[in-house]
Amino acid sequence: MINFFLTLIGLCIIIPIDFVYLNLNSKFYTNILDPNEKINIIYAVATWLLIIISIQIIILSRQDLTVSNSFYNGAFLGLAMYGVYNLTSASIYPSKWNNQIILGDTLWGMGITGFMTWLLFNIEKSNNIFN
Repeated sequence: MINFFLTLIGLCIIIPIDFVYLNLNSKFYTNILDPNEKINIIYAVATWLLIIISIQIIILSRQDLTVSNSFYNGAFLGLAMYGVYNLTSASIYPSKWNNQIILGDTLWGMGITGFMTWLLFNIEKSNNIFN
């Protein structure tokens, strides 16, 4: 089930974290980014929204989820989402998407999705307004 307030909280957390990550690692992506292009914020927010909704539907709805396995379940979801994205991008743009980008971005996706799952799980369980 999708919880509106949990979604808003998730967006308010993931957006600044991802912006900091992208700004700190901008050189990591220089060979795949066109310097004349600007980030389309609508698509970016839609992507973050899909991540938060996927966490809620696929993981937080599980009855057997615990604090100790919430991060790992989220990290696996991140592996699937970011891995599919990066491997598909590498197959379409083989001269731009190298192994360093595939590995680095997929690891980032695992970490941020695992962290967000753990955090949202703890917020949901500790706050009665979400239950």
